[in-house]
Amino acid sequence: MKPDEALALATRAAPAFAAAELCEAPINGPNLVVTSATSRSVASLWAGMGSVEEIRAQTAEHGTITFVAKVIRLPQRCTSVGDQRKADSYDVEAAFYNDGHAAKLISAGCRVPRPLIVERGTPLVICMTKVPGRADLSMDERQTGAALQWLARLHAAYWGHARADAAVAAGLQPQGSYWYLDTRADEHSRMPKSGWEGRLRLAARAIDERLKADPFQTVVHGDAKEANMLFEGGTVGMVDFQYCGKACFAKDLAYCLCCASGVPEAEERLLQHYLADLTAQLSALGGQPPALPQLQDALALAYCDLGRWMSGWGWWGHDLRERIIRVLDRLDGGKALPNEEAYSSAVRREFPIP
Repeated sequence: MKPDEALALATRAAPAFAAAELCEAPINGPNLVVTSATSRSVASLWAGMGSVEEIRAQTAEHGTITFVAKVIRLPQRCTSVGDQRKADSYDVEAAFYNDGHAAKLISAGCRVPRPLIVERGTPLVICMTKVPGRADLSMDERQTGAALQWLARLHAAYWGHARADAAVAAGLQPQGSYWYLDTRADEHSRMPKSGWEGRLRLAARAIDERLKADPFQTVVHGDAKEANMLFEGGTVGMVDFQYCGKACFAKDLAYCLCCASGVPEAEERLLQHYLADLTAQLSALGGQPPALPQLQDALALAYCDLGRWMSGWGWWGHDLRERIIRVLDRLDGGKALPNEEAYSSAVRREFPIP
C-alpha cells in the first residue's frame, strides 16, 4: 500500500480510534488529525485475494497509532467451489466486524480485534485493532484451557437455534467451519474407497446430517487453530472470523483439540473445564448445556467429520484414526455396510437425537 493510500485509509479510520481505545478522545474538535501514515504487508490472503496490512498512523495529539487492515480483492467471477467459499468468507468477516458480532463477543469477555471501519467496495477493506500476544505452535494445557474457555464464552453467547439463526441472518456463515461437506465434494471424492477410510467415506453424509441436526447448535469460530490464537498473560485472543457461523459446538472442540493443542493426553480434563465454563455462562444467559456423555458423542462425530475432510485433503494434527475407527465400529461392527443409506440408519440408531 502506498503512503498516500495508507494516509487516506488512516484518515477515514481515525474517527473510530477513541471508541476502539487506541487513544483518548481528541482534544481539539471531534476529529483526530492524521498527518502521515505508512503500511507494511504482514500476510497474504488465500488464493491471492489480497493482503493483511499493518498501518502506522502519525497523529499530532497522540503520536503513532497502529492498526490492521485486511485489503481484500475479490475476483469478478469465481471459477471453483473453493474460490467461491473463500470469497463468501470475506463477506462474512466484514459482517462480523460491521454488524455487532465483535462487540457482542467483547461484552462476553472474549478478546477479539475491535472494529474500526468496514468499506464494502473494490477492494473490500476491514480495519481493526491489533490483538496483543503471540501464537504458540505447541499449546500446553494452560493455553489450551484458555482457548476452550474463550470458545465456551463464544458458544454461550449464541447458544441455541434461535440465537444462531439470528446470527446467520446478521451475516455469519449458514454453516460454520471451513471443512463442511457441502463445499468439500472434491475432497470427499478423493477419499480411499477401501479400509477404514472407505468406511468413513460411506458414513460421511450421515455424520454430517447428524451434526447439523444436533440440538446443541451455536455459532462456532470455525477455524480455531493455533495460528489464529494470540496468548498474553495467561489469556487468549482470537482472530480470523471468516468461517464463523452456525454449527454444532463440537466442531470447534474437535479442531482445537486435534490441530492446536499439544497435550492430547489432557483432553478429558480440558473437556470437563470447557463444560464447567459453558455451564457457568449459560446459567447467566439462559440455555441448557449438554451432559458430558452428549458432549462426548458430539465430539466423537465431529472428529469423524474433521477426519473426512483430512482424508481427502491431507492429514495433520494429532492422529484421529483410533477415534474414528471406534465410531465406525459402533456403526458397522468393523465391516463396511453396503451403502450410505445403511450408515444413515446406523447413525440414527447409535446417535439418536436427544
